[in-house]
Amino acid sequence: MHGKSFAQLALVSVFLLILADTREVTAANMRSFIEGVRRKAPVVYVGSVREVRQLARTKFDIKARAVVNVLAVMRSPGTNPREATIEYSSYDEKTPILEGGPQYQLRPGVKIVVFANSFASTVPPGYLMQGTRDELLKHVESLRDALSHMSLDQLRVHEINEQDRRIQLALYDKLSAYLRTSK
Repeated sequence: MHGKSFAQLALVSVFLLILADTREVTAANMRSFIEGVRRKAPVVYVGSVREVRQLARTKFDIKARAVVNVLAVMRSPGTNPREATIEYSSYDEKTPILEGGPQYQLRPGVKIVVFANSFASTVPPGYLMQGTRDELLKHVESLRDALSHMSLDQLRVHEINEQDRRIQLALYDKLSAYLRTSK
């Protein structure tokens, strides 16, 4: 039985990786793909990158900060600001992608969905998706579909329970509805 459920989990994981944006997956930390990471994030929002600043560069990494216009807040412990900042690791033609990432190449105008500890966060911890509205919608729908089909064993691997699943499915429905109707 365990072999079969492991094989199913492996198939779902491969399916999600195939659907995910390759810029995100190439050097992504596999821990960030666990549903429990997204479930435990106290702040979830949709935003548009307004500006990106390089903070520091080494031959192995670029530290950057993005200023984000918050377009919609899906989960928050308090007030909802109009602006957020994200500090993250990046790469370019001079600085190669690090193994084990995650690293991002955020650009002004790019839409993002962020699962974070706050509106002024460092990634990791958390989870970030980037792309066009349609790409984000597809990604959110694939997360929802995968979560809705998880067995109890798979839920345990993803560090959530049935109540967490219901909460996350409602969040993904809310995100999908917003992304379908936004510009």
